[in-house]
Amino acid sequence: MSLRKAYAAVLQLLREQQQLSQYDVASGVTQSQVSRLEGRQSNPTLETNRALAKSLNVHPLTFLALVHASDEQKTPRDILNLVLEELKVMDLLDAPLPQAPAKKAHPRTRSAEENLKKVRGLKSEGKTQAEVIKLLGIPRSSVSRYWRKE
Repeated sequence: MSLRKAYAAVLQLLREQQQLSQYDVASGVTQSQVSRLEGRQSNPTLETNRALAKSLNVHPLTFLALVHASDEQKTPRDILNLVLEELKVMDLLDAPLPQAPAKKAHPRTRSAEENLKKVRGLKSEGKTQAEVIKLLGIPRSSVSRYWRKE
């Protein structure tokens, strides 16, 4: 079964179980979005999933657990037990989690900073630019640029 098909089936099941129309669950999303989701014509975003779950009075994770159980033809309990085990193995079950991604320098920026430090170090040792180029294997233009930086 495809995930899109499982999502449509669970959305329809929960909606009908609560005797709600597509219009009733269309808070935060449009009725046409609900129709497209149930018709397997579009994929939901995380925001759409949250809005639909709220309209259906379930936690977004409950909704997704049902979707994955349907897709994998398992029970929701099986899926949730698997999730619990994975979180235990990762030692994240009771851990506080970050609310935003950490800002990290782009790998090229980190590499440039490392090269700058190396060039400065070799310059302070009295090496010439030509020697630095040979030692570090970086382009002459980069060594020149790093050489001039204070």
